[in-house]
Amino acid sequence: MKRGPLWLLIAVAVAFGQGSGPVQLIIDFTPYVTYYVSSIDLNTGSSNVPIFNATLSTEEDSTSVIIEFEIQINSETLNMYDEPLIRMVTDPFWLKAPIVLNNQDLTIDTREIYDVEGNRVPFRVTIEERIEIGEAEELFNTVVQSGRLPDGIYRFIVSIMNGDDPNDIFVQREEVINVSTPTYLQLMTPGSITLADTSINEVYTNYPVLQWESDPCNIPEGCMFYIRVAEFIPGQHATVEEAIESLTRLPLDQNQGWYPVGRGVTSFQYPATDAGELEPGKVYVWQVLKVLDTTAGMDGILSEIFAFKVKDFTASEGAESGAGVLTDPVMITLQSLIGDEQFNSLFGSGKPYAAYSTNGNIILDGNSVDLSVIQSLLTQGVAETDSLGNTTYHPITVISVEVEE
Repeated sequence: MKRGPLWLLIAVAVAFGQGSGPVQLIIDFTPYVTYYVSSIDLNTGSSNVPIFNATLSTEEDSTSVIIEFEIQINSETLNMYDEPLIRMVTDPFWLKAPIVLNNQDLTIDTREIYDVEGNRVPFRVTIEERIEIGEAEELFNTVVQSGRLPDGIYRFIVSIMNGDDPNDIFVQREEVINVSTPTYLQLMTPGSITLADTSINEVYTNYPVLQWESDPCNIPEGCMFYIRVAEFIPGQHATVEEAIESLTRLPLDQNQGWYPVGRGVTSFQYPATDAGELEPGKVYVWQVLKVLDTTAGMDGILSEIFAFKVKDFTASEGAESGAGVLTDPVMITLQSLIGDEQFNSLFGSGKPYAAYSTNGNIILDGNSVDLSVIQSLLTQGVAETDSLGNTTYHPITVISVEVEE
């Protein structure tokens, strides 16, 4: 059984430059969304994942140094302020040639490391401080109840000190990490969670734009998103859950499971290739998987399941023109724009404009456009791009529709 996360942290990879003293330190921290308790042994300091990678060097023939690595908690909710989670310190050792190391080298079981020239360097680590979870009541309760720490500030600190005088710090690097819980995932359009009336969740294209909302994962690339799309077959599927677990249209390869969309995105247009065709008149269900990069592998957050129907422009929708069944795509789109009641009062059987037909000319805000543009606006909404280049879609608001004889 997977253990709950002790630290839920949002990290940003930052590479730090050299120091100005006798010792130079180049370090970068590895970004993760979630840190699990199983990733670091608080008794030995051992870790199965890299948290930082560093290169340590000196311009002198040799310099005696001590390495200290500390993680601090600062959480108002936990009533903990700059409390050390763990602090590890090495015995003094002689630095001659550059040494490349990471947090996985900082364990009480380590006895030696090697510099870049292959020289053996005696290396011993002592755990000077570590938190006793059983004695930290708020922390213990949080881990047991929710499996993660609440929001707060965490600090990863790497210090290189004078081996002859530990109070003399040659160089120190710190990474400040904001705790977050990126669990929000909400589907927006097309469709809804209900199958009661798919006519209100129709799309007017075989390639709809699927849109959702998600809180950000504040790592450089963001969280990874995946999608599944499957047909809901009445009589075969009793629920949307059964449908989404059945044969998928996307991904087309059934061994794939989920179709990768990308990192940090919140919309995706159904592809014209490498996907099963969405057929008019049929109902489809879709779901999004949000994947978090964690020190224990990948964690996934599933959205709810939405259902939508692809508009069938050849079928009767209950409205009639003077020529019989309504089949004109332009007229069907007009009906969607102004609503059934107003449409039927003008173009229904025996109404003033029942005998009229369209000429195919559509003007939007003074510009001639194709019918697909209007259908796209009805399906996905109006696109808006912010200063960061992120595009979101807002539902269309119809101000007026004019029809000329």
